[in-house]
Amino acid sequence: IRDKKGYDLRIISFDDGPDDYPAEVWDDIRQYPFLQYIVGEDEDMGISVGRNLALKMVQTKYFLLVDDDHVFNDKSNLDKMIEILDTTDATLVGGKFEGFMKFAGALKFGEYHGREEFAIFSGHCERQLPRFPNCEQCDSTSNIFMAKTHPVLEIGGWSEELKIAEHADFFVKMKAAGKKVVYCDDIEVINQQESPEERSKSYQKLRYDMGRKNRMFRLMNSRYNVNGLFWCSEYEVVNENELKCLTTKHKIGYC
Repeated sequence: IRDKKGYDLRIISFDDGPDDYPAEVWDDIRQYPFLQYIVGEDEDMGISVGRNLALKMVQTKYFLLVDDDHVFNDKSNLDKMIEILDTTDATLVGGKFEGFMKFAGALKFGEYHGREEFAIFSGHCERQLPRFPNCEQCDSTSNIFMAKTHPVLEIGGWSEELKIAEHADFFVKMKAAGKKVVYCDDIEVINQQESPEERSKSYQKLRYDMGRKNRMFRLMNSRYNVNGLFWCSEYEVVNENELKCLTTKHKIGYC
């Protein structure tokens, strides 16, 4: 970020992996005075705990959230994110991953499939953001975003019982608190994910553990009294407040 964009900023990194790095790795980390590297007290504390610990250390009015496999390119327009936060009532501004589908959408609670469920309507945003033609007001966006620090602290950040699958819950909390989320189609980063073959077995076990994902279902059920969650990519707009899903093939799970 500093090399490509020229920003004089502090980077806060949280690591809850095994503390078994060789000495040369620590020497490499220490050569960057602007990098605050936090090692979790315990292994596998989870992404939500890590983000909340880092968030509490932020000393600026805005923070930029990135994952460790994000790479910036010429379209990673942080200045535009800052301008939107400075000049509108948006709390959070997100972008997209290069080469991926639009990862933003509407979050709705209602009766679907004859039961009370929570639906993620992929790609649906409510309205254009004035003065920013490539930006829309949505309920959720991807995990590349800049946000106002204090409002995110106000909602409690991320739910710490969720070690993975924290994404939907975070944006539901944002929506419930009346925080405005903006998605900009012309802001992007490269998501340089490892292939399944490159990932360690221990990582894959933690990442895809259904018991961990079920925590998210149970949390949604207890907080919002919903019986299931599903992802809808084909839908029609009934009116300003209602969307009708045209397919049920993207079921996420039952609470």
